Amino acid sequence: MRLLLTFIIIVLSGCESLFFQEYKIKGYKFKKKEDNLYYNVNKGDNLYLISKKYNVTISKLVTFNNIDSPYKIFPNQKIFIPKKRTHVVKRGDTLYSISRKYRTDVFTISRFNNLKDVNQIYTNQRLIIPDQFEKKKVVRISKKKETKKNKKKIVAKKRSYKNKVNTQNFNENFIWPVKGKILSKYGSNDPGFFNDGINIESVSGEDVKASSGGEIVYSGNEIPGYGNLILIKHSKNWITAYAHLKKIYKRKGTLVKKGESIGAIGNSGNVKIPQLHFEIRKGKEAVDPLKYLS
Repeated sequence: MRLLLTFIIIVLSGCESLFFQEYKIKGYKFKKKEDNLYYNVNKGDNLYLISKKYNVTISKLVTFNNIDSPYKIFPNQKIFIPKKRTHVVKRGDTLYSISRKYRTDVFTISRFNNLKDVNQIYTNQRLIIPDQFEKKKVVRISKKKETKKNKKKIVAKKRSYKNKVNTQNFNENFIWPVKGKILSKYGSNDPGFFNDGINIESVSGEDVKASSGGEIVYSGNEIPGYGNLILIKHSKNWITAYAHLKKIYKRKGTLVKKGESIGAIGNSGNVKIPQLHFEIRKGKEAVDPLKYLS
C-alpha cells in the first residue's frame, strides 16, 4: 500500500510540525468560484487553522499556493482552497484500486476520510478524493516581498544542508536493516493490496540498522498503522523507511552512518508479531528493496 508517500512529501517539505500546533481562530472571509474557495487571510491565521477549517492538508495548501519555506502567510493574502471530489464505493472496489484511479495514494484517502482500517470500506460509501497529485493549476498569490537578508538566510540554510549531507559516505548500495524471514514481499501480495516495501520477521528488541548513511527526517508514531517509524534521507534523493519499531533510538535531524542502530524490532502499529516494515524510495517512487539490498 502506498501509505507513506504523502507523509514523506510533507516531512521533506518541513510542514509536519504544523500539524501539532494550536492557535485561536478568528473570522473567515472567502468567495466561491467554480466550487473552489479563495480565503482571505486575517491577522493571527496560519496554515494549520485553514487546513482544519476546510478539511484540506497543509501540503495541499502549500503546493497549490506556491508557499515557500518557512510557510508564513500574511493578512489580506488570498489562499486558494482546492475543490473536493467524491467517489461512491462500488462492489469490488478497494482503497488501493480507488487510489490508482484518481492518481493518489491509500494513506491520503484514508486520512481525508478518517478511516481507521484501510482494508475496510463498504458499498455506497462516499469517499472524499484529494487531488494534490493531479496535474495542478497552481495559483500565484501575493506575498510580502522577501528582503535580501531573508533570501540570504534561505540560500545559506540550503547550502548548509547540502554540505552536511555530502559529508556522509552515501551510495546506492543498501545493507539489510535486520536479518530474518520475509513475511511479505514488495508488490501485489493479495487482491487489492500493494506492499511498497518488505516485511521482515525478527526477535522483539533486536536492533534495527540504518540501511545506508543519511539524515533522519522523521522519528515518531503519527501515521496510523505504522507504529513507531523512522525515515532516513540519503544522497541522490533516496529515502528509507523503518516501521513497527518497539523503540526509537534516534531523533529527527540526527546524522547516522550505514549500519548504525536506529531502533528496536517490535510490533507497534497494526501488526501482531514482531517485524520490520522496510521501504526504499527513489524520491516519491517506491522500489523493490530486494533489488538493492546486499
